[in-house]
Amino acid sequence: MAKLPMIIYGERETELQKKAIELLSEYLLDYTIEYTPCYKYGAFENTQNFYTIYIGTKQNNPYIAKNSTANLTNAEEYYIKANKDGAIIEGFDDLGVLYGIVDYYNRYLVDQEYMKGSVFGTEKAVMGDFELQSAPAIKNRGLWTWGHVIYDYKGYINNMLKLKMNTLIIWNEFAPLNAKEIYEYAHSCGVKLIWGFTWLYNFNKPMDLSTIYDKVDGIIEEFERDYKDISGDGIYFQTFTEYQGENANGVNIPKTATDFVNHVAGRFYEKYPTLNIQFGLHAICCKNEMEVFKAVDPRIQIVWEDCGAFPFAYSSMAIENFDETYDFAKKIATLRGEKENFGVVLKGAPFLDWSAFKHHAGPFNIGVSSRFIKKNRIARKYNSWKWHQTFWVANGKYAQKMISMLAKETNGNMCMTDLVEDSMFDEIIYVPTAILGELMWEPNIDFDYLFKLVSLRKNVEYV
Repeated sequence: MAKLPMIIYGERETELQKKAIELLSEYLLDYTIEYTPCYKYGAFENTQNFYTIYIGTKQNNPYIAKNSTANLTNAEEYYIKANKDGAIIEGFDDLGVLYGIVDYYNRYLVDQEYMKGSVFGTEKAVMGDFELQSAPAIKNRGLWTWGHVIYDYKGYINNMLKLKMNTLIIWNEFAPLNAKEIYEYAHSCGVKLIWGFTWLYNFNKPMDLSTIYDKVDGIIEEFERDYKDISGDGIYFQTFTEYQGENANGVNIPKTATDFVNHVAGRFYEKYPTLNIQFGLHAICCKNEMEVFKAVDPRIQIVWEDCGAFPFAYSSMAIENFDETYDFAKKIATLRGEKENFGVVLKGAPFLDWSAFKHHAGPFNIGVSSRFIKKNRIARKYNSWKWHQTFWVANGKYAQKMISMLAKETNGNMCMTDLVEDSMFDEIIYVPTAILGELMWEPNIDFDYLFKLVSLRKNVEYV
């Protein structure tokens, strides 16, 4: 293709609109080795000598309003139409524009370069026709991690955007000093940020109800002191459900946890009625008594983990009890009825080395580190990623089956996150996480095609 690209955008007034132009420029630079000129619609008329890419919505880009035949109706939905002369990347909203740009690269440029042999930006390129309209199958999709193993928060969030993820849960022992900066950057990339802190998740003393309820004021005080005024889109907590079995120290865990969670949440809702509260629930405590959790306040989103085999297991090779796990997950997806406020944390990626874990002495800045420490951590996580990747390639279709079922059972109205911690996702997107991101968006895509597509991306590494 002799023509160099040009970007014609609709608006550049919001952070998401700025990020869209920035991201498309980044993708194009990999091919052209020259920065792409960017103009607001109407500011540059002589576009016939360029491969012109129009981005925006029908509301803010008149070219798209006149020339796009798409009917977008869903938040985050996008439409792409490309040919030898240029492209339209339209979003239902600003976030849809961003995701359309992501998939203009993921689904079109990668295919043109590697599958069609037409290298964008060169004399020999003949860009093919392409048309795609797409919306997410799962409303809230993203990652879960401890905060102290994020070494570059901007890199972590940037890579989430490149996987069309919009939800990040960060668990900490202390509220981070730079919480507001992280929140603002996350929102500039369309990512909702939920802060996690404990409601006695590690409570392991004999369970005297009066002792437990003595902790309630402290939980409220911690939120008001450390979290209420730092920006966030909700709070995530865990309470004492990390017990194998329904009973511990003479206490029934499901009933005790349900009563305690409802009590504390009720205190929160009295003062903060619109607060988004997520209850991180370990299914190992209730395999035979899950019905008890029907009584959890419907305003609370139960976020289930440790439900059994992969993709809930830490090990991506743990598929022996998949059918049992599948049946269990199908039941809990609508446990509280059709309007179930449902969430899950999947696993099967590198995780914390608990044998080396140390509790932190106080608040600190998350995601601010040197090039040296990042290179060091990448090297140390290599073997772990190689192991997980091997079994994700072998067993990824099990994850696809699970994700597809959960999306269907909930009509997509759920929160699905994947535990990706101490993994250097800040610097590198590895194949398993790239596959997972695509399955959260489009779970019924052909898996073999998906594997090829993500493996060929320049921003994805195959160990």
